[in-house]
Amino acid sequence: RALCDRQKLYLCERRSFCFTMTTEPPKPINGSVGSRIRVILGDSGDDWLLVTNHDDGNTKWQTKTGSIGIPDAVARQIRNCTSKDRLVKEVDFNTDGCWYVKGVKEDGTGGHSWWGGTSASEQLKKMAGESHHVKVSFGSDIYRTETYCFIQGRNGYALSSNINSGLEDRMKQIHEQRKTIHFVRLFDNGYYFISDDNGSEWVLPDGPLSEELAIIGKVEEVAKAKDGAWIVIRANHYVSSTGVDNALEQKLKQFYRDQKNRNNQRTQAINAYRIRKREEREARERAEREAREMAEQAERDAAEREAREAAAAIEAAERAEERAKKENLEKTNTRAAVLESKLEERLREELKSIKELEQHVQNRKRSLQESIVELPPSKRQQFEDANEKQTISHSECVVCQDKAAVRAVVPCGHLCLCDTCANSVDTCP
Repeated sequence: RALCDRQKLYLCERRSFCFTMTTEPPKPINGSVGSRIRVILGDSGDDWLLVTNHDDGNTKWQTKTGSIGIPDAVARQIRNCTSKDRLVKEVDFNTDGCWYVKGVKEDGTGGHSWWGGTSASEQLKKMAGESHHVKVSFGSDIYRTETYCFIQGRNGYALSSNINSGLEDRMKQIHEQRKTIHFVRLFDNGYYFISDDNGSEWVLPDGPLSEELAIIGKVEEVAKAKDGAWIVIRANHYVSSTGVDNALEQKLKQFYRDQKNRNNQRTQAINAYRIRKREEREARERAEREAREMAEQAERDAAEREAREAAAAIEAAERAEERAKKENLEKTNTRAAVLESKLEERLREELKSIKELEQHVQNRKRSLQESIVELPPSKRQQFEDANEKQTISHSECVVCQDKAAVRAVVPCGHLCLCDTCANSVDTCP
C-alpha cells in the first residue's frame, strides 16, 4: 500500500521477463499506449481503479492501482491475481456492489474468474466454465435495478439485463455479421458506449463527454463516475473532466510518457536492427559481388593469358616456319649458286675446249689450205668440189636433213639442228 497526499492507494505489480538473443530481431510492441489501459470510476472521480499493461519489447508487466473507494472484494481478488502470477484480463464493478474479476497467467493457462453482488451468478459460472473469453460490464440506475451485459467470445452476445434496446440491437447485429465486439461500458440510467468492428456508438446526455467522444479518432477506453466525472482514453493521450482525482491523472500521464518512451526505444532498436541487417546484407552482397568479380576477372585474365600464350605460340611457329623457309631458301640458293658456279665453270671449260678445237680446226684448215695450194691444179679442183659438197651437207639439220642447221648444241657447240628439231632433242645427235 502506498500513500498519496489525500487518500490511501494500493499498488500491485507483477513483472514477467522474456529474454531474447541479440541475434534475433527485436520484437515489436503491438498496440497503442491507450489500448493498454483499463480505468474504472466509482461514485466519484476520486474512486478509481487503474490497470496498465507495460511492455518494453523484452519484458512485460502489469500494474494495478486503485483508490480506497473501490470495492474491497475487487481489491482482494486483484491482490490474489498478483500473488498467483495472474494478469487481470477483465475487471468491472458498479456502485451497487456488483463486481467481476478475471485473471489468467501470461501463457494463457491458470485462468480463473471471481464475481459477486449479481443475481446472474449461475449464468456467469456457466459462461466462465465454457470459455475464458467473457466480457462483463455492470451499470446502474436510480432504482437500483440490476444492469449488466455479458459477452462470450469475440462477439457472442450472451446475456443482458435492463440495458438500452439500441445497444442490444447493435450487439445482435455484430453477432450476426460475425464481427468483433471490442468492449461495452454501461453507465448509469441506461447510458452506454460500445466499440466494435463497425466503429463505436454511445448514448449519453449532451455535454463535454459526448462532444469528446464525437471527435474523430479511436476511443480505447471510457469511464464515467456516478457524479458525472469522466475520462476518455485514446491511443496517445487521454482527456478528463473536472473532478477526476489528480493522483489518477498523474499515473496516466506517467504511463503514457513511459510507454511512449519504451515504444520509441523499441522502434529505434528495430530500426537499428533493420539498418544493421541491411548493412550486413549489403556487405555480404558486396563481398559476394567482389568475389564474383574477382573470379570473373581471374577467368578473364586466364583467358587473356591463354590467348596471349596461344598467339605467342602461333607467332613462334610462324617465325620458326619462316626461319625454316628462309633456311631452305638459303640452302636452295646456295645449292643453286654452287650448281650455277659449277655449270659456269664447266661452260667455261667447254667453251675453252671449243675455242681450242676451233683454233685447232682453223690451224688444221690453214694447214690443209696450204697443202691444197701446193697440190697440182687437177687435184686441187677435185678436192674443192668434194669440200663444197661436204660443206653443203653439213649445213643441213642432221635430224630431219631437210631444213638448215641453225641451232648449236650445248655444251659441245655442234651446229647441227634446225629450229623445229631443236625443241625435241635433249642431247647432241
